[in-house]
Amino acid sequence: MIKVENLYKTFKTTSEEKSLFGKKKIDFHAVKNLNFEVEEGQVLSLLGPNGCGKTTTLRMIAGMLEPAKGTAFIDGMDVRIHKQEIKSLIGYMTNNTSLYDRLTVLETVKFFAELNQIKTSEYQERASNLFKQLDMEKYLDKKISDLSTGMKQKTSIVRTLIHDPKIVILDEPTTGVDVTGQSIIMDLIKHIKDQNKTIIFSTHQLGEVKDIADKIIVMQSGEKIFDGDKDMFQKINPKQTFNEIFMDMVNE
Repeated sequence: MIKVENLYKTFKTTSEEKSLFGKKKIDFHAVKNLNFEVEEGQVLSLLGPNGCGKTTTLRMIAGMLEPAKGTAFIDGMDVRIHKQEIKSLIGYMTNNTSLYDRLTVLETVKFFAELNQIKTSEYQERASNLFKQLDMEKYLDKKISDLSTGMKQKTSIVRTLIHDPKIVILDEPTTGVDVTGQSIIMDLIKHIKDQNKTIIFSTHQLGEVKDIADKIIVMQSGEKIFDGDKDMFQKINPKQTFNEIFMDMVNE
């Protein structure tokens, strides 16, 4: 279970207003008083326009950023206090994961498996299953530099899942992936859900949300503006599509 309580994150940014010492530094509130819960085995979709605070929120939950105020609990453990224990439970894929260009797909996955201290026999079987599910088997000996954006994204997903995490956080996992690849990735997410894992994923693809999410949170300017299930979201306007409802919500 994931429980987010009164989460804030503030960054210093430069104002256009000038002082005697140059431009002033002001506080930018990337996330403001965010509260939500995700139950074990649920899929939560985090939605919002670029810059709304989605990635910052995911990074705080994963223990990669320190909250300014508030906190998040993973299986009852505070992310501020139990960072190492929580990291072993989470598989986190950022939306800008950098992979080492000179390594092959196999070498990349092996590196991250060894980083997580997984036995060779365990990660090889797990990697083989993931490669098959993601239709990657023809690309395993190719260097990262020679891969398409979509195949790099799939490699990042395998890296994220190689230690068999209990909680999976995916930041825009289908970005740069063609339609066929998007379908394959969503099928994998369904498979992960069937294993009773907790999943949070952010996306701009509203079709993915309607297809797989148990719960939806919409953010705007760092704040939560919707928190509910798919039926509640659709009831906002039964005559509109998910995409139309979302666009009206964030453009108000």
